[in-house]
Amino acid sequence: MPLLAVLPHDKDEEESEQEFGGLRVIAGELWSMENNISIGNMDWEEFVDAANGDGVFRGF
Repeated sequence: MPLLAVLPHDKDEEESEQEFGGLRVIAGELWSMENNISIGNMDWEEFVDAANGDGVFRGF
């Protein structure tokens, strides 16, 4: 069962026009998302783009 990862939109941040909302991710790959986004190695959009046709990120 996939988990729902959510990128909150900061209303005070004017330069960010993109809203990606939520992304489903399998539990075994949640660590990968959290680590890579936290250290700035990857962006949220890269994980959204890597999600399968069913909208679930299952890894690269």
